[in-house]
Amino acid sequence: MLDRYRRVLRAPHVLALVVSSVLARTPIGMISLALVLYVERLTDSFGAAGAVSAAFAAAAGIGSPLQGRLIDRLGQTRVLIVAVLVHATATVALVGLGEAGASTLVLGVMAAISGAAMPPISSALRPLWPGLLDDEALLPTAYALDSILVEAFFALGPLLTAALVALFSPASALLAGAAIAVVGTFWFASLPPSRAWRGEPSSVGWAGPLHAPGIRTLLFASLGAGGCFGVFEVALPAFGEDHGSASLGGPLITAWALGSMAGGIAYGALAERLGSLNAAFLRLVAVLPLASALTLLASSTAAMLVLVALAGTVIAPLQATQNQLVGRVAPAGTITEAYTWSLMGLVVGVAGGNALAGGLADAAGWRAAIVAGCALALAGAVVAWTRRASLRPVSALA
Repeated sequence: MLDRYRRVLRAPHVLALVVSSVLARTPIGMISLALVLYVERLTDSFGAAGAVSAAFAAAAGIGSPLQGRLIDRLGQTRVLIVAVLVHATATVALVGLGEAGASTLVLGVMAAISGAAMPPISSALRPLWPGLLDDEALLPTAYALDSILVEAFFALGPLLTAALVALFSPASALLAGAAIAVVGTFWFASLPPSRAWRGEPSSVGWAGPLHAPGIRTLLFASLGAGGCFGVFEVALPAFGEDHGSASLGGPLITAWALGSMAGGIAYGALAERLGSLNAAFLRLVAVLPLASALTLLASSTAAMLVLVALAGTVIAPLQATQNQLVGRVAPAGTITEAYTWSLMGLVVGVAGGNALAGGLADAAGWRAAIVAGCALALAGAVVAWTRRASLRPVSALA
């Protein structure tokens, strides 16, 4: 079952790219939590901490497509290295200003600069896969591996932050995140496939990849799926509070992520059994709301652990098929930016799901929040199925 993963990792440069990309992306899972803890320590206000963290996230969402467009035009190495240096400098400045007693507004501005310059390593790695592998049949496994790695660094980042905060301070977690990002990004950008990669000429105009109907379809699907994921990040702690302690949300989210990793591993090994790439994506996006709805049956923590892990098995395969589709439907010369738009849709959906679930959980309980999450996933699935004809290369549509 794992032979395909071994073949992917044994391809030239792949192992180095994977390890360096994990290093470069681990701070994504560190900085939001570290910012909240750091600013709350300085201001004794979670409101101020949330505002600074939101500035980082919003700027990252806006900056990522802009960086993607630059990468498509200038190549990866120059853009990634300049971006990570700006990111690290802004993070160090944020800590220095915080220690000097700067206002929340100033800290928010520095957080926004740091977020806008966060290197889009995921979007830089994904266009490299077709050129790294000599067997096209291994591409689903490669994209599944990437989705599994995303789950891994989102799990690793908060744990590393918690350890650094416990041993040292929130400031040390922020500075460590910046240092890890620099090391990982420099390593990734120095590898031959990254240095050699160049985007194709583009003539699609100011809209970039959004010119393609398929990219818009995948963006809307990402918003729906991200909304569902954001709801679960809040609904699971709310479930825990109803069953003894909100801290039970931690193990439940871990079970959810482990289920996703297991689903990703299975998909990478058995992708052809789901049919064509388009068919696999459409089936998975339709299954997401159904699998998520299983958690409504939970009447105990043990039952929820099992059901949320089952719900999670759809996530990594869905992200893998969507990422592979982005590479197919993006217009020539826009592929990196296309990946950043897909990721931004997911991030915006998660943020909206967080906000929606918080209000619903307070007003009507965790089940109401999960119903809303399933509805968001269903809306994304309806859009994907209604617009399924758009999920073809732009040349084929023309």
